[in-house]
Amino acid sequence: MLAGLLVALAQPGRLDAAAPLAEKVTGPASCAECHVEEIEAWKRTKHNRTLHELPRRPETAEMLLRLGLTKMKGERQCQDCHFLGQIIDEEYQTVAGIACESCHGASRDWIKTHGEYGKGAKQATETAAHRAARRVEAAAAGMIRADNIYALGAACYGCHIVADEKLANVGGHTPGSAGFNLLTWSQGEVRHTILHTGNKANPEAAPAHRRILFVVGGILETEYCFRAVAQATVKAGFGVTQARRADAARQLLEKIQALAPTPELARIIAVARATGLRLHNAAELAAAADKIAALGREFAAQVTGEQLAGIDALLPGPEAYKGQPYQVPGSP
Repeated sequence: MLAGLLVALAQPGRLDAAAPLAEKVTGPASCAECHVEEIEAWKRTKHNRTLHELPRRPETAEMLLRLGLTKMKGERQCQDCHFLGQIIDEEYQTVAGIACESCHGASRDWIKTHGEYGKGAKQATETAAHRAARRVEAAAAGMIRADNIYALGAACYGCHIVADEKLANVGGHTPGSAGFNLLTWSQGEVRHTILHTGNKANPEAAPAHRRILFVVGGILETEYCFRAVAQATVKAGFGVTQARRADAARQLLEKIQALAPTPELARIIAVARATGLRLHNAAELAAAADKIAALGREFAAQVTGEQLAGIDALLPGPEAYKGQPYQVPGSP
């Protein structure tokens, strides 16, 4: 069993719509010119190392054998969550582990806009109006910005919750990353807040933002666990685990609501509580997940971290962060 490491969620690919389209992927080198330190941070992560390490593990070969698959890098069930693929010379090729475009979207249509600050201008001298217009244009072209928390988080939960029953029950894959949480995992080794914070300290998120990350993570957990339960056809390890995880997720949302009530979260809880976590309920579960996703985006856009001050007792501290964040050489 590959503890804590996930492959694709559902055939022929991830359930998550944020999965990059290979024909529009440009590869991590296209980001490196401007995001030098962010790339250095990425190089030190498991997201990067999985490219070479995971396919060579004995347990990987055992899992592939049980599933009737061959090379990990040649199977879309594995590629979509463990690697970044790109079309080169009209062929799909694995070019990296989980990289920039795995989370921020395939960049062919937006990378030029993203790095264009206006005629004769640099990032430091770009006008506010041009910056705002540039960001809107890039987002419309498919870029998932860091401030689009729900969409960015969906790229995480789309792989860190497995929605493939055969992969788990037959292949022996874990049903998902144990203890996965958007707050603790985003503030550890994958943290890369260097450029947009205007300094090289790579600081953790501010308290108000940590609250948002935690709650949005709980909403995403509920959505994606519902999607996983919808895939279950037999009462076995996969279905039981995902149903329990889904129920725990909606219980967490109720705790949050009790401490910091908002009408936005109340609507999400109502949908989650009205949905049966049982076999052969795929249509209802999928419909509920879609509703939760829409309401979750609304929550992320409208609720502020200040409104959630009452949940601080629930928030995990730095000791729970997944891995050590990158420190820029010479930073404070």
